[in-house]
Amino acid sequence: MTVRDDDPYAVRERQLELRVDRLDQLFKNNTLESLAQQQQQTQDQLRELRGDVEVLQHNMDLSKQQQRDLYLDLDRRLQKLELGVNNSVGATAAPTVGTGAAATAAPGSIAAPATVTGGDQAAYQQNFALLKQGRYEDAIDGFTGFIQKYPQSALVPNAEFWMGEANYQMSDFKGALVNFQAVVQNYPQSNKAADALLKVGYCQYELRNWKAARKTLTSVEQKYPGSSAARLAKQRLQRIGKEGH
Repeated sequence: MTVRDDDPYAVRERQLELRVDRLDQLFKNNTLESLAQQQQQTQDQLRELRGDVEVLQHNMDLSKQQQRDLYLDLDRRLQKLELGVNNSVGATAAPTVGTGAAATAAPGSIAAPATVTGGDQAAYQQNFALLKQGRYEDAIDGFTGFIQKYPQSALVPNAEFWMGEANYQMSDFKGALVNFQAVVQNYPQSNKAADALLKVGYCQYELRNWKAARKTLTSVEQKYPGSSAARLAKQRLQRIGKEGH
């Protein structure tokens, strides 16, 4: 439509149309810019959330590692205390000669307690270090050789227990069960006996042998009242109950 310069109404109408067009274009531009900004903000927030998730996961993994390291360090300290006592007692008694870990004393004689020498302690710590590093298969091989080489060492029950723990960490619950049962049956006076019996119950749980697991965990509470093993056994029994097994 041609606008006449001498028609003020037509000129005014054209000016209004131009203003509307400019406002419409400005609105469109602002809307697109706003959408782009919102999209960018959303992406930034997603990146921040992903970063938070990664941090939380890292902290959880670190916490698990720290807990395991603390447990292993505590075990190492207890070993030193126990071995110091064993060596002090063993120094006053004549050692017996045997061909296996469960060798028996001659009739009428008194069996000397197992002791620790520099050789077996160094070998044990070497394999223990493999376990701490998460090299479970290497630790199992090492502890197996350790038991064969030092069958009379006071560290044999501990070696058997940590073999079970290595198998357990690899989800070989049948293999772990054999190791933990060996500690319970062959070394009932060991400082690892309570934990080994607890782990027997754990293995039975993982193998879905609910009845045996309940029986074993109940026996942990009964045999070792007030211990951390008993507390953990109670928690697992409660879990079994909640799961309806």
